[in-house]
Amino acid sequence: MKEITVKMKNLHIVSVFVILLINCSYFTTKSNTNKMNMSSLINQGNAYWGKRVDPKSAKLAVLFYKKAFELNQTDLNLAASLSKAYYFQAYYVESDLTKRDTLYVKGAESALKGFENSIFYQSFSDTTKFENNKIKLEAIKKAPIETIGVLFWWATNHGKFLINKPVIDRIGSREILEIAMHRISTLDEDYYYGGPRRFFGMFYSRLPGVPLDRAKLNFDKSLLDNPNFFGTRVLRAQYYHTKLGNRELFEEDLEFIIKGDPSLLPDAMPENLFEQEKAKELLNNATILFE
Repeated sequence: MKEITVKMKNLHIVSVFVILLINCSYFTTKSNTNKMNMSSLINQGNAYWGKRVDPKSAKLAVLFYKKAFELNQTDLNLAASLSKAYYFQAYYVESDLTKRDTLYVKGAESALKGFENSIFYQSFSDTTKFENNKIKLEAIKKAPIETIGVLFWWATNHGKFLINKPVIDRIGSREILEIAMHRISTLDEDYYYGGPRRFFGMFYSRLPGVPLDRAKLNFDKSLLDNPNFFGTRVLRAQYYHTKLGNRELFEEDLEFIIKGDPSLLPDAMPENLFEQEKAKELLNNATILFE
Protein backbone atom coordinates (compact mmCIF):
# COMPACT_ATOMS: atom_id res chain seq x y z
CA MET A 1 0.00 0.00 0.00
CA LYS A 2 2.84 2.32 0.92
CA GLU A 3 4.56 1.50 -2.39
CA ILE A 4 1.40 2.36 -4.33
CA THR A 5 1.15 5.72 -2.52
CA VAL A 6 4.76 6.59 -3.41
CA LYS A 7 4.15 5.65 -7.05
CA MET A 8 1.02 7.78 -7.11
CA LYS A 9 2.97 10.74 -5.70
CA ASN A 10 5.73 10.25 -8.27
CA LEU A 11 3.13 10.03 -11.04
CA HIS A 12 1.55 13.26 -9.79
CA ILE A 13 4.92 15.03 -9.79
CA VAL A 14 5.66 13.83 -13.32
CA SER A 15 2.20 14.96 -14.47
CA VAL A 16 2.70 18.41 -12.99
CA PHE A 17 6.13 18.63 -14.62
CA VAL A 18 4.71 17.64 -18.01
CA ILE A 19 1.92 20.22 -17.69
CA LEU A 20 4.47 22.90 -16.82
CA LEU A 21 6.57 21.93 -19.83
CA ILE A 22 3.52 22.09 -22.10
CA ASN A 23 2.52 25.47 -20.70
CA CYS A 24 6.05 26.84 -21.08
CA SER A 25 6.18 25.50 -24.62
CA TYR A 26 2.78 27.07 -25.36
CA PHE A 27 3.76 30.48 -24.07
CA THR A 28 7.14 30.34 -25.78
CA THR A 29 5.48 29.37 -29.06
CA LYS A 30 2.86 32.07 -28.58
CA SER A 31 5.56 34.65 -27.83
CA ASN A 32 7.56 33.65 -30.92
CA THR A 33 4.39 33.73 -33.03
CA ASN A 34 3.59 37.22 -31.76
CA LYS A 35 7.12 38.37 -32.60
CA MET A 36 6.80 36.93 -36.11
CA ASN A 37 3.37 38.48 -36.56
CA MET A 38 4.58 41.83 -35.27
CA SER A 39 7.59 41.78 -37.57
CA SER A 40 5.38 40.93 -40.53
CA LEU A 41 2.92 43.69 -39.66
CA ILE A 42 5.71 46.26 -39.30
CA ASN A 43 7.19 45.23 -42.64
CA GLN A 44 3.81 45.65 -44.32
CA GLY A 45 3.36 48.99 -42.57
CA ASN A 46 6.77 50.11 -43.81
CA ALA A 47 5.94 49.01 -47.36
CA TYR A 48 2.73 51.04 -47.41
CA TRP A 49 4.46 53.97 -45.71
CA GLY A 50 6.95 54.03 -48.57
CA LYS A 51 3.98 54.52 -50.92
CA ARG A 52 2.22 57.11 -48.75
CA VAL A 53 1.90 59.56 -51.62
CA ASP A 54 -1.18 57.43 -52.37
CA PRO A 55 -3.79 58.22 -49.66
CA LYS A 56 -4.95 54.58 -49.57
CA SER A 57 -1.42 53.43 -48.81
CA ALA A 58 -1.09 56.09 -46.10
CA LYS A 59 -4.22 54.73 -44.39
CA LEU A 60 -3.02 51.13 -44.71
CA ALA A 61 0.31 52.08 -43.11
CA VAL A 62 -1.63 53.29 -40.08
CA LEU A 63 -3.65 50.07 -40.00
CA PHE A 64 -0.62 47.75 -40.04
CA TYR A 65 1.40 49.82 -37.56
CA LYS A 66 -1.62 49.89 -35.25
CA LYS A 67 -2.02 46.10 -35.39
CA ALA A 68 1.69 45.65 -34.64
CA PHE A 69 1.54 48.15 -31.76
CA GLU A 70 -1.31 46.21 -30.20
CA LEU A 71 1.10 43.26 -29.89
CA ASN A 72 3.92 45.28 -28.34
CA GLN A 73 3.35 48.71 -26.80
CA THR A 74 6.91 49.04 -25.52
CA ASP A 75 8.59 49.36 -28.93
CA LEU A 76 9.59 53.05 -29.15
CA ASN A 77 10.34 53.01 -32.88
CA LEU A 78 7.00 51.38 -33.63
CA ALA A 79 5.14 53.87 -31.42
CA ALA A 80 6.86 56.76 -33.23
CA SER A 81 6.06 55.25 -36.65
CA LEU A 82 2.39 54.83 -35.75
CA SER A 83 2.15 58.36 -34.33
CA LYS A 84 3.85 59.81 -37.41
CA ALA A 85 1.52 57.87 -39.72
CA TYR A 86 -1.53 59.15 -37.81
CA TYR A 87 -0.19 62.68 -38.22
CA PHE A 88 0.39 62.21 -41.94
CA GLN A 89 -3.13 60.91 -42.47
CA ALA A 90 -4.64 63.73 -40.42
CA TYR A 91 -2.64 66.57 -41.93
CA TYR A 92 -2.37 65.52 -45.55
CA VAL A 93 -5.19 63.08 -46.28
CA GLU A 94 -8.23 63.70 -44.07
CA SER A 95 -10.46 66.63 -45.06
CA ASP A 96 -13.14 66.22 -42.39
CA LEU A 97 -12.12 68.43 -39.43
CA THR A 98 -13.67 66.20 -36.76
CA LYS A 99 -12.00 63.06 -38.15
CA ARG A 100 -8.74 64.97 -38.49
CA ASP A 101 -8.84 65.90 -34.80
CA THR A 102 -9.54 62.28 -33.88
CA LEU A 103 -6.44 61.19 -35.81
CA TYR A 104 -4.29 63.81 -34.08
CA VAL A 105 -5.54 62.58 -30.71
CA LYS A 106 -4.80 58.95 -31.61
CA GLY A 107 -1.35 59.96 -32.84
CA ALA A 108 -0.60 61.76 -29.61
CA GLU A 109 -1.96 58.91 -27.48
CA SER A 110 0.06 56.19 -29.21
CA ALA A 111 3.30 58.18 -28.89
CA LEU A 112 2.64 59.00 -25.24
CA LYS A 113 1.82 55.35 -24.51
CA GLY A 114 5.13 54.32 -26.06
CA PHE A 115 6.97 56.91 -23.97
CA GLU A 116 5.27 55.92 -20.71
CA ASN A 117 5.88 52.21 -21.40
CA SER A 118 9.58 52.78 -22.09
CA ILE A 119 12.26 51.36 -19.78
CA PHE A 120 13.43 54.91 -19.08
CA TYR A 121 10.01 56.19 -18.00
CA GLN A 122 9.18 53.12 -15.93
CA SER A 123 12.49 53.38 -14.10
CA PHE A 124 12.11 57.14 -13.66
CA SER A 125 8.58 56.90 -12.27
CA ASP A 126 9.60 54.08 -9.87
CA THR A 127 12.55 56.00 -8.40
CA THR A 128 11.44 59.64 -8.58
CA LYS A 129 10.32 61.69 -5.60
CA PHE A 130 8.11 63.97 -7.68
CA GLU A 131 4.36 64.02 -7.21
CA ASN A 132 2.29 62.02 -9.71
CA ASN A 133 1.09 65.09 -11.60
CA LYS A 134 4.69 66.20 -12.19
CA ILE A 135 6.29 62.88 -13.11
CA LYS A 136 5.63 63.18 -16.86
CA LEU A 137 6.90 66.76 -16.99
CA GLU A 138 10.11 65.91 -15.14
CA ALA A 139 10.65 62.74 -17.17
CA ILE A 140 10.44 64.72 -20.42
CA LYS A 141 13.15 67.08 -19.15
CA LYS A 142 15.52 64.12 -18.78
CA ALA A 143 14.31 62.00 -21.70
CA PRO A 144 17.13 60.09 -23.49
CA ILE A 145 17.82 60.13 -27.22
CA GLU A 146 15.97 56.84 -27.84
CA THR A 147 12.68 58.54 -26.88
CA ILE A 148 13.09 61.47 -29.28
CA GLY A 149 10.71 60.04 -31.90
CA VAL A 150 7.78 59.46 -29.56
CA LEU A 151 8.31 62.83 -27.87
CA PHE A 152 8.40 64.70 -31.17
CA TRP A 153 5.33 63.05 -32.67
CA TRP A 154 3.39 63.31 -29.42
CA ALA A 155 4.07 67.07 -29.26
CA THR A 156 3.48 67.55 -32.99
CA ASN A 157 0.12 65.76 -32.96
CA HIS A 158 -0.96 67.47 -29.76
CA GLY A 159 0.16 70.87 -31.02
CA LYS A 160 -1.69 70.46 -34.30
CA PHE A 161 -4.82 69.38 -32.46
CA LEU A 162 -4.64 72.57 -30.36
CA ILE A 163 -3.68 75.03 -33.08
CA ASN A 164 -7.25 76.07 -33.94
CA LYS A 165 -8.79 75.33 -30.57
CA PRO A 166 -9.71 78.05 -28.00
CA VAL A 167 -6.62 80.00 -26.99
CA ILE A 168 -7.03 78.92 -23.35
CA ASP A 169 -6.30 75.33 -24.42
CA ARG A 170 -3.05 76.33 -26.12
CA ILE A 171 -2.00 78.37 -23.08
CA GLY A 172 -2.79 75.41 -20.81
CA SER A 173 -0.50 73.09 -22.80
CA ARG A 174 2.24 75.63 -23.43
CA GLU A 175 4.57 74.54 -20.61
CA ILE A 176 4.69 70.83 -21.41
CA LEU A 177 4.94 71.39 -25.17
CA GLU A 178 7.78 73.86 -24.73
CA ILE A 179 9.62 71.50 -22.39
CA ALA A 180 9.19 68.62 -24.85
CA MET A 181 10.39 70.56 -27.88
CA HIS A 182 13.29 72.14 -25.99
CA ARG A 183 14.37 68.67 -24.88
CA ILE A 184 14.12 67.37 -28.45
CA SER A 185 16.11 70.37 -29.65
CA THR A 186 18.81 69.64 -27.05
CA LEU A 187 19.02 66.01 -28.18
CA ASP A 188 18.92 66.83 -31.92
CA GLU A 189 18.12 70.38 -33.02
CA ASP A 190 17.76 69.25 -36.62
CA TYR A 191 15.30 66.41 -35.89
CA TYR A 192 12.78 65.92 -38.68
CA TYR A 193 14.12 68.71 -40.89
CA GLY A 194 14.34 71.35 -38.18
CA GLY A 195 11.12 70.15 -36.57
CA PRO A 196 11.46 71.79 -33.12
CA ARG A 197 12.09 75.23 -34.62
CA ARG A 198 9.28 74.79 -37.13
CA PHE A 199 6.93 73.81 -34.31
CA PHE A 200 7.82 76.89 -32.26
CA GLY A 201 7.36 79.11 -35.31
CA MET A 202 3.83 77.79 -35.77
CA PHE A 203 2.93 77.65 -32.07
CA TYR A 204 4.21 81.12 -31.18
CA SER A 205 2.35 82.58 -34.15
CA ARG A 206 -0.85 81.37 -32.51
CA LEU A 207 -0.03 82.19 -28.89
CA PRO A 208 -1.13 85.56 -27.48
CA GLY A 209 1.40 87.57 -25.53
CA VAL A 210 4.37 86.12 -27.40
CA PRO A 211 6.26 88.63 -29.61
CA LEU A 212 5.92 87.67 -33.27
CA ASP A 213 9.68 88.02 -33.61
CA ARG A 214 10.04 84.73 -31.72
CA ALA A 215 7.93 82.96 -34.34
CA LYS A 216 9.95 84.54 -37.15
CA LEU A 217 13.31 83.61 -35.62
CA ASN A 218 12.25 79.98 -35.25
CA PHE A 219 10.89 79.72 -38.79
CA ASP A 220 14.04 81.36 -40.18
CA LYS A 221 16.34 79.03 -38.25
CA SER A 222 14.43 75.94 -39.39
CA LEU A 223 14.61 77.09 -43.02
CA LEU A 224 18.28 78.02 -42.79
CA ASP A 225 19.26 74.44 -42.03
CA ASN A 226 16.51 72.69 -44.04
CA PRO A 227 15.50 74.87 -47.00
CA ASN A 228 14.12 71.95 -49.01
CA PHE A 229 11.43 70.86 -46.55
CA PHE A 230 8.40 72.66 -47.98
CA GLY A 231 6.26 72.37 -44.86
CA THR A 232 8.15 75.12 -43.04
CA ARG A 233 7.37 77.81 -45.62
CA VAL A 234 3.75 76.70 -45.84
CA LEU A 235 3.30 77.02 -42.08
CA ARG A 236 5.11 80.36 -42.07
CA ALA A 237 2.75 81.66 -44.75
CA GLN A 238 -0.36 80.20 -43.09
CA TYR A 239 0.29 81.40 -39.55
CA TYR A 240 3.05 84.01 -39.39
CA HIS A 241 2.47 86.07 -42.55
CA THR A 242 -1.30 86.09 -42.06
CA LYS A 243 -0.95 87.28 -38.47
CA LEU A 244 1.54 89.90 -39.61
CA GLY A 245 -0.88 90.90 -42.36
CA ASN A 246 1.81 90.70 -45.03
CA ARG A 247 0.19 89.35 -48.15
CA GLU A 248 3.26 89.95 -50.29
CA LEU A 249 5.47 87.67 -48.16
CA PHE A 250 2.59 85.19 -47.87
CA GLU A 251 2.38 84.86 -51.66
CA GLU A 252 6.16 84.84 -52.04
CA ASP A 253 6.56 81.83 -49.74
CA LEU A 254 3.72 79.89 -51.36
CA GLU A 255 4.83 80.58 -54.94
CA PHE A 256 8.32 79.43 -53.99
CA ILE A 257 6.84 76.11 -52.85
CA ILE A 258 4.59 75.65 -55.87
CA LYS A 259 7.52 76.21 -58.25
CA GLY A 260 9.96 74.14 -56.18
CA ASP A 261 11.30 70.66 -56.84
CA PRO A 262 9.85 68.22 -54.24
CA SER A 263 12.49 65.61 -55.06
CA LEU A 264 15.31 67.73 -53.62
CA LEU A 265 14.51 65.99 -50.35
CA PRO A 266 13.92 62.38 -51.48
CA ASP A 267 12.89 60.97 -48.08
CA ALA A 268 10.25 63.68 -47.69
CA MET A 269 9.11 63.88 -51.32
CA PRO A 270 5.55 62.67 -50.48
CA GLU A 271 5.27 65.36 -47.81
CA ASN A 272 6.63 67.98 -50.21
CA LEU A 273 4.12 67.01 -52.89
CA PHE A 274 1.24 67.39 -50.45
CA GLU A 275 2.70 70.69 -49.23
CA GLN A 276 2.57 71.99 -52.81
CA GLU A 277 -1.15 71.24 -52.87
CA LYS A 278 -1.59 73.02 -49.54
CA ALA A 279 0.30 76.01 -50.93
CA LYS A 280 -2.02 76.20 -53.94
CA GLU A 281 -5.09 76.02 -51.70
CA LEU A 282 -3.81 78.77 -49.42
CA LEU A 283 -2.93 80.96 -52.38
CA ASN A 284 -6.43 80.53 -53.80
CA ASN A 285 -7.84 81.66 -50.44
CA ALA A 286 -5.53 84.66 -50.07
CA THR A 287 -8.31 87.23 -50.52
CA ILE A 288 -10.36 85.66 -47.73
CA LEU A 289 -7.36 85.33 -45.40
CA PHE A 290 -6.36 88.97 -45.82
CA GLU A 291 -9.79 90.59 -45.68
